[in-house]
Amino acid sequence: MVVRSLRGDRTVFAGLLALLVLAPLPFALARDWGEALLSLVSFLMLLLWLMLALADRVSCRPRHIRYVALPLGLLLAVQGWALIQTLHFPVQWVAAIDEDLLRLRPGVLTASLSLDPYHSLRYAVLGCSLSALFFLAFATVRTPRRVRWLLRVLLFSGTLQAGYGVFMVLSGIEYGFLIEKYVGKGVVTGTFVNRNHLAGYLNICLGAGIGLMLAQLSSDRPATWRDRLRAWLALLLSHKVRLRLYLAIMVVALVMSRSRTGNIAFLTAIVIVGTLALAARRRLDAKRAMFFVSLLFVDLMVIGQWFGLEALVERLEQSNPQVEARWADYSPLLMVYLQTFPWTGSGAGSFYSVFGQFHGGALAMSPAHAHNDYAQFAVEFGLPAFSLLGAWVALTTYQAGQLLRSRDAYFAGLGFAGLFMLVWLLIHSGTDFNLQIAANAATVMVLAGAVWGARGSSARRGGNTASTSS
Repeated sequence: MVVRSLRGDRTVFAGLLALLVLAPLPFALARDWGEALLSLVSFLMLLLWLMLALADRVSCRPRHIRYVALPLGLLLAVQGWALIQTLHFPVQWVAAIDEDLLRLRPGVLTASLSLDPYHSLRYAVLGCSLSALFFLAFATVRTPRRVRWLLRVLLFSGTLQAGYGVFMVLSGIEYGFLIEKYVGKGVVTGTFVNRNHLAGYLNICLGAGIGLMLAQLSSDRPATWRDRLRAWLALLLSHKVRLRLYLAIMVVALVMSRSRTGNIAFLTAIVIVGTLALAARRRLDAKRAMFFVSLLFVDLMVIGQWFGLEALVERLEQSNPQVEARWADYSPLLMVYLQTFPWTGSGAGSFYSVFGQFHGGALAMSPAHAHNDYAQFAVEFGLPAFSLLGAWVALTTYQAGQLLRSRDAYFAGLGFAGLFMLVWLLIHSGTDFNLQIAANAATVMVLAGAVWGARGSSARRGGNTASTSS
């Protein structure tokens, strides 16, 4: 009966996998039509899952859903707040909450809490669709076999983006998605517009690929030199060599993207999450230790020398936080912005239309984003809603850490991928806006949902995570 139920939601799971590959292709869906398309597909998949659930064709039961109630509730509370921001209230009510919300709209009889209700509604719909993807990943990625498929697809998608981007730069053709690149020439961007967002996506896929590699590494210790020789020969002839090559291609693309914070986040995540993965084994695993060493030194020092590591290092050396235009110019203004609307925020998605009121033309061009996800979420949603998002990240980090200790190799690999993604996100969000890019946000939500699904399945079975057919 379990296998039959799992087959019922196979279409939804296949849709999630297809979405992970297709979403980054058309400019990472970083367009209004891209976000609308992502929302439509997400809601259709959720509707299909609900229909299957009513027909008793899915394995996820109400008692299982209770496990994800808290993180899903946090996400939906934030989206609910974005919807409330779009509603109109009597001006007396709005003034009682925050008089600054009326300063830019004098003489009105009713007003919304958002200074840009149209974009707030758009963001609320997108946020609900991302929450749907989180839930669908939780509901469908609950067995080691499906975890393996998820990690494989992320590895494939990352390698596809990396290989395409490297080829475009080395060939001099310089096309993004069906059109010639108009920004980022000379650096790897794949089908993304911005190299930093490709670097963010590659970090997610690298974490998935490393997690998959770890799941397939044997912990057996050869007793004799003959056993060691056989093991090395078997390794050279196995699919692990191809997997290692795919990781190397993504590292090459990451270096050639010249994304400073993207590369720093990758190195930091390797050190932190790699150390945690070794510690979770409760004894030193030489194979895994050497694998992490090879990622740090062989890939970055040897391959990176051929594909532009020196140029990246030069960029890092030239960086000066005191004169870096994006953050040095924005940060004082962002602090004033946050202090103006600390509790309610100015409205989800309202940054572009509101930020100009604070720089008063001091900047040559008003930025569309804050180049800092922490700041943008805080000023748009307000500190209480921002705290809910912080709680969601903390809970997901804890669950991924617990999953890293799972006795099932693929569940542990997913825990590594989830932790790697979160470490990257916490670092890169301080200097860029990856979560404002629909494809990257969707990938984050699917991987996070899978962490909760696998963790819930592992906890329910008391850690005995024998593979289930799907």
